[in-house]
Amino acid sequence: MVPFNSMFPVLFSIGKFSVSSFGVLLALGFLEALFLVWRLSRAWDLDEEKTLDLTLLIFLGGLIGARLIFAIEHWQLFAPSLLQIILFTKFPGFSYGGSFLGALLTMYYFTKRFKMDFWQIADIASVGLLGGLIWSSLGCFLGGCGIGIQSHAFFAVSMVGVLGKRFPVQLLEAFLFLLILQRVWSIATHFHQRGKIAGISLFCIGLTNILTSSLKQIHTTSLLFSISLTICGAIIFYRRTKRNPMTDLKNFLFFPVKIIIDSKVRISVLASIKKTWYNQKTSISWKIRSLKKNLRRINVRISRKTN
Repeated sequence: MVPFNSMFPVLFSIGKFSVSSFGVLLALGFLEALFLVWRLSRAWDLDEEKTLDLTLLIFLGGLIGARLIFAIEHWQLFAPSLLQIILFTKFPGFSYGGSFLGALLTMYYFTKRFKMDFWQIADIASVGLLGGLIWSSLGCFLGGCGIGIQSHAFFAVSMVGVLGKRFPVQLLEAFLFLLILQRVWSIATHFHQRGKIAGISLFCIGLTNILTSSLKQIHTTSLLFSISLTICGAIIFYRRTKRNPMTDLKNFLFFPVKIIIDSKVRISVLASIKKTWYNQKTSISWKIRSLKKNLRRINVRISRKTN
């Protein structure tokens, strides 16, 4: 069996100009973020044009900060050709810390200038960030950044430039970010204290990076930043919601005990799991039906094999 090669850094080339898979997926992530921001702006009855303009500025600020810090951290790679800082064909990659620093400074400056609520914009931007992280993780999988550790698992992949098969940690991150986005979106579309969404998002992003850091080839700097991001997200969440962290911690620690000794809690948990499973199954069923309808509209038939 030919080993699967996840590296697909260049989609196509026109002369000397190459289009990288990382850049394309990064662009798709930006479009996804804009769509999520636009949906929330309409739901929250905000000025859509001004919010989208601010989102674009925040994205550019985060992109510039992420790329510059990454270039500084890997200066030996970029020193021979500084043009590679704005190209992604040879050395794709960003700095998590640089992206948050650039985005934060840009958002703080322009929310003051546009006279908009900082925490409300932070909530919207964090939802868009989650959407963008899904695509950027997929881009890293194809482009070869954030490489995983060596693995002998059946799903391990071969990557050009490194020895041995690697754990596809980028795909795992993309999946986890998708789960977080689904949960955060359900909260964002209902009433909540301003800043709550930003706190939850930062906490979950940092926690995800902590959980996956041991699966990455290089993780020391990212791990330190992820711990700081998780703590920062927790502080923002509890300050904006005015909740007691010790009460939440106590409930979390004693919840498994309650499930065992309290029949009412056990029945409630089982009912919640059953309801969630039913909703997910119904949602998938409706999506399949919708897909079949769309295929029939464009005269695409699904063939069935017969013995």
